[in-house]
Amino acid sequence: MNNKMYVTDNKMENKDSKMEDRDNKMDKPPTLHELIKALGDRTNVVGDALRRLIEQGHTYTRSAIYTTIQRDGRNNPIIATAVLDAIEAEKQARAAFDARRQALAA
Repeated sequence: MNNKMYVTDNKMENKDSKMEDRDNKMDKPPTLHELIKALGDRTNVVGDALRRLIEQGHTYTRSAIYTTIQRDGRNNPIIATAVLDAIEAEKQARAAFDARRQALAA
């Protein structure tokens, strides 16, 4: 009878640790890569970020932008900010497009 209690206790411990792992994953902010991936396949976030950087007077390459995305912005906060601005602009453009589509459908 004690063995059944032990197994049940062990299962509860496993469930608790799985729940804690899931909670820890939920607390982490999404990475740049995850944010871009959430937009879908057809985005021009890197091109938009590069355009923004050029407008600000910076001379970065596409490769530097991809590297910054891969490293989640830790190597260059200027590029990371431009990428986040491009992601935000893309989301706003999509929201405006969806709102226009809804208005025309009504």
